[in-house]
Amino acid sequence: MKGIIKKLDDRGFGFITIEGKKDIFFHANDCPDGNFKDMKEGDAVSFETAESEKGPKAINVVLDTGTSEEAAPEEDESAAV
Repeated sequence: MKGIIKKLDDRGFGFITIEGKKDIFFHANDCPDGNFKDMKEGDAVSFETAESEKGPKAINVVLDTGTSEEAAPEEDESAAV
C-alpha cells in the first residue's frame, strides 16, 4: 500500500494517511534498515499491513524513492520537442 506520513512522534511511532481510509499506526521497529529517523511528516511511503492487539498497523514501512518524479521532467521535455 501507499500513503503519506501524517504525524511522527519522537518516541518512535507515527501515523500514515491512506486516501479514503482510516489513518494507520506504525512503529519505528516496523521500518526496515532503521529508516524511521530519515522520515518526515508529509513523506510518501510504501508499506504492508498486519493485525496487532490494538488493530491494524503498518509494517515494512519504507520511503518512496520518487522514481515517478524523476521520470516526469523527461516526459515534459519530449513533449516540448
